Amino acid sequence: MAIKEVVPFKIGLISTHGTGKTTLAYEVASQLKKRGFIVKVISEVAGEASEEGIPINEGTNLPAQMHVLLRHMTEELKATARGYEVIISDRSVFDNWVYLERKCGYQQFAIDFIRDYAKQFPYNALYKLPLVGELQEDGIRDAKNKDFQQDIYARLTHFLKDSGVEHTELPMPNTEFRGEWTEIIVNDTLKKMKKWQKTLSL
Repeated sequence: MAIKEVVPFKIGLISTHGTGKTTLAYEVASQLKKRGFIVKVISEVAGEASEEGIPINEGTNLPAQMHVLLRHMTEELKATARGYEVIISDRSVFDNWVYLERKCGYQQFAIDFIRDYAKQFPYNALYKLPLVGELQEDGIRDAKNKDFQQDIYARLTHFLKDSGVEHTELPMPNTEFRGEWTEIIVNDTLKKMKKWQKTLSL
């Protein structure tokens, strides 16, 4: 793909683990691709880190969490540099911060860096998935540790409110397939992109 100057429309799917972010990211991407957009999905990098022997979850440490955070940023920046029109991130720098802060405590340098990054390379839309369904074993996080999942969700909710991070709360799904989430995000994206593209052309 040829490199071109494109300011991407960046979507972040945020929540605790096991809520369906990855599936949703690819479903939204598929629908947007059908409408002619060049789309890149940024997968959660914690799984790759774990496969490389880097500790995650409750056994993690500050270097490991900074690695995950920086790797996530790198993937977003790479997609931006390559000229994708829409970037859909499975997670954002904000929920990566929550995992870091939970285990490693409040790190001023890290939160300052995260806020500066989000200001320089902002998310055009953030969607928070509700805590719903049974936690499934995915090879990354322990399906039996429901308390860990719920604690991350509570901490993320508090952080978003305390920091004033603008986001949309997705509703509890009416069906097992959660197709309404895809519809909400796709329709919202199409509307927001029209307004956003007009501002870029001014």
